[in-house]
Amino acid sequence: MAKKIIIFFIAVLVSLLAASHRWNDSAHAIGVIKAGGGTARHPVSLEAGEESYMLIVTATVLPPYRGDVKVVLEGEPAMDYEMHSSGPIVDLGFHAWPKFKDNTFYDLKPKDRIALWVKMKPPKIDPVCGMAVKGNFLTVTSRGREYRFCSQECLVLFQKNGGSYEGLDQARGKYTLAFYDTKTGARVLSIPVIIKGKGRYPRCRRTPALTSKVSG
Repeated sequence: MAKKIIIFFIAVLVSLLAASHRWNDSAHAIGVIKAGGGTARHPVSLEAGEESYMLIVTATVLPPYRGDVKVVLEGEPAMDYEMHSSGPIVDLGFHAWPKFKDNTFYDLKPKDRIALWVKMKPPKIDPVCGMAVKGNFLTVTSRGREYRFCSQECLVLFQKNGGSYEGLDQARGKYTLAFYDTKTGARVLSIPVIIKGKGRYPRCRRTPALTSKVSG
C-alpha cells in the first residue's frame, strides 16, 4: 500500500512539473463525453507558424452514455493529423482505459476516462488567397523564404505587393476536434481549436496553377 502511495505522489509531481510550462505548439484540453453533446472546459488556442501541433485531450464519460466514438478533426484549411490513445504513465487501476483503434474508442461506458494525443500538421498556404497548396504549385523565394501559390495570378500579385503578404503563408483558422457516436452519428464531445495569426487573406480569382519555380 505504501508503495502505491509513493508512486501516486510521484505521478502527481511529474504532472505538475509538466503543466508548469506550455510550448507554443502544444495544448491540453479537458472535457466530458455525454449524450446530447459534451463540451470542453475552454477552447484550445495555438499560434500560427509551427510545423506541427500536439493536442492532448482527457475526458470522462458521463452517465448514461455508452457506445463507440469516432474522433475527427474538422475545419478549413484541412490539415493532416494522427491520433494515439494511452493510459496514464502510472496506472493504479482506479479507472478503465478503453480500446482505441482507427481513431475510434470502442465500448465506452459511464465513468470511463480517455487520454488522446492528436498530432496536427498544417498545410502550406497561398499567402495571397489563403488556399491550402498541395500537389502542383508555383513558388517564389522572398527574403530567403519560399512561398507557394495556387495560381499564376496569386504569384503575380505577390510579386507586385510582396510586403503586404509577408507571414500570411501560415495556416490559421477555427477547427473542431469532434467526437461522434458511431451508431447514431450524434456528436458527444466538441473541442474548439483556434490557430491564431495576423492579417486577413485578400480575395483573388484563381486560375489553374502550373508546376514551376521562380526566384525573386
